[in-house]
Parts: sequence; structure tokens; C-alpha cells
Amino acid sequence: MFYSSAGVDTRQIQLAGAICAFGNCTWEHVSSLSVCSKCADVSSYIDESEEYYTLNLYDLYMRRDIGLIVSVGDTLYPDNTVLQDIGPLIVHWSAIVRDDVNNQPVGIDCAMYWCVMEQNNVTMTNFNVTDQVITYWTDVSASAQTEYKQTTDITLTPDTCFDQFGIAVDTTLCTKTVSDNAQLALQNFFTSDVIGFTGSASWNVPTHGWNISTEFIQLLFSTIPKTQDIVGSYLDIIGKIGYYMTQNMRLNINTPQGEFPSSFGRTYFWTTVYDIRWGFLVLPTILVVGSILFLLVAIFKSWGQEKWKSSLLPLLFHPLKERPGVAPHKMSEITAVAENKEVRLERSHLGSQFV
Repeated sequence: MFYSSAGVDTRQIQLAGAICAFGNCTWEHVSSLSVCSKCADVSSYIDESEEYYTLNLYDLYMRRDIGLIVSVGDTLYPDNTVLQDIGPLIVHWSAIVRDDVNNQPVGIDCAMYWCVMEQNNVTMTNFNVTDQVITYWTDVSASAQTEYKQTTDITLTPDTCFDQFGIAVDTTLCTKTVSDNAQLALQNFFTSDVIGFTGSASWNVPTHGWNISTEFIQLLFSTIPKTQDIVGSYLDIIGKIGYYMTQNMRLNINTPQGEFPSSFGRTYFWTTVYDIRWGFLVLPTILVVGSILFLLVAIFKSWGQEKWKSSLLPLLFHPLKERPGVAPHKMSEITAVAENKEVRLERSHLGSQFV
């Protein structure tokens, strides 16, 4: 027997932020870790057969007769001909969707990745940002590419770095860091077929209802009747997920004063622990030991005896040691005598005999 046990990692997602205690401030420059997304309409890559629609880019299948939505989240980088300049990947999402089981589907391909949001000429009035210029950048180099269960942190370091007053400082002060376990937690969340992006919606013929596998699929499903542009609406959903992830990180900074602003969280990672229940092994152990003893006794008692088993050939060459007083002639008499005899082939000073 085995079960799963969760370990805990409380390392940080490292941000950069500006603090305004009274709610009325201005900053020349503020940068912070962010989540960016890119999406593309890949309907032209869908092929159809008699039974399935197939998104050839990623071997994604949906049944023609009952399928409405098929969605998959994974940690592999998207096709570079479809989505370019993707930074450190969080999750890659692709889907085949249609608004009715009788209509043609559309294909969607998206990537969510780490980036840095640069806010310039920021004005805050009564705790509300009233003016700013926002740009984004990320690291698209091969060395920055992520993989599942990586053991190194993700870092984003700009070419130039400015403090909140617009003065150039060391670039390490603008480096954004995501711990490897924080990255793994997000990967496991988004690729899950229980709480993540992986799932489906299909028509249930016997009940005349819809089989919807996850809350994310329910969100996609409920959006269909409200839009004339499925692709555009879904791209907006992915963009807002990234936006709210960014806002959550920025609003949950809980770093002691004077330290680098960070967002802390709890990461659970699974490991396998074996629990051997020795009491359940008692009966099988007794049976095995008993079988071995029985085998040893059988070997000891048959040691030196002829191993003829059920073969009738020895009867052609060896007589019975003890013969019945009256030799049976009828088959019924022979059978009756044989049923009361235990016979084995044994060696003696007279040779081999049945006794």
C-alpha cells in the first residue's frame, strides 16, 4: 500500500514595488513582476474525419457527434509559427470549441508566461492610480525557457534599471524571481483535469444534457451563448486570468519593512510514501512457509523412489510384490481391488516392484 504526502515550500515570488503610505504620490518609474499572455486563432489547423475534429498542431481530438469543447493545458512551448516571443512559460493552452454540435469548430492556442510590467510617470491620488504609461517586456532567450519540474528559479533581469525616482541603479535591484516550486505549483494547477485548463464539454445523449468536466470548462461553456466571437471572448478570458494573477501578487506583498518586496505563498508538492502493513502479511507468510514445509516432506519421503508418476509403462516390466489370492478377471473386480490398493514403485533386493 502507498499514499501521497504533501511537503510545503514557502519561498517567495520576488517583486519590485513602490509604497505610498498616504495615497497621494508620483513615481517616475515602477516595475513589477507580471503575467502576460498571447493567443491565436488556429481554426485553419483543424482537420475533420468521419468521427473526429483534429487540431493537428497538438494532436487534440474532439468527437463530431457530441463534442462541444475540448481543452488541454500543458507545459510545452507552443508552435513557434503560431505564437512567437514567449517568455518563461507558465502554461500553454489549446482548445477546439464550437457553439453547437451541428456547427464547425474553431481552434484557439494561448500561452501564459512571466513578464515585467514597467509603469512610467505614475500618479496616485487618494490611493487610485490616475495616470501612467505601461509597457511590458520578457526574456525570450533559450536559456530562459522553462520546463516541467525544473529545479532552478526563474529570473527576469532587465538591461537597465531605474528606481522609483527614475535614477539608473544596478540591474540586480530590478531582477524579478519566481522560485522553482512556485512555478511547479502553477504548472500543476493549470494543467490539472480537475481544477485546471484540461477538460471537455460534450452532449450526453441518454440524459439530453451536457457533461462538463471542470469549473474552467463551465466558464468557457457559459460564455458561448453570450458572444458572437468565441475566439475573441476566450482570448479576453485568458488575458484577465493573467491580469488578476498580477494584481493578486501585487496586493499580497507581506515583506518586512526594509526588505525586498515579495509575495509569499504555500506550494504543495507530492511525494510517495510506502506504508507496509505487516499484519496483513501474516496469513500469506504462513501459507508460503507451510507450502515450503510440505514440499520438503514430500521430497524427503520420495527420496530414492522411482519417479514414475501416472505412467503405465512400468507395469510392462515389474510385477506386484503382493498379489491378490484370487486373480480378478472381470473389469469390475479389477476396479474394486485397485480402489483398495495404494501402489508405489519401490526398489528392493529383488529389483523394482510395485508395493
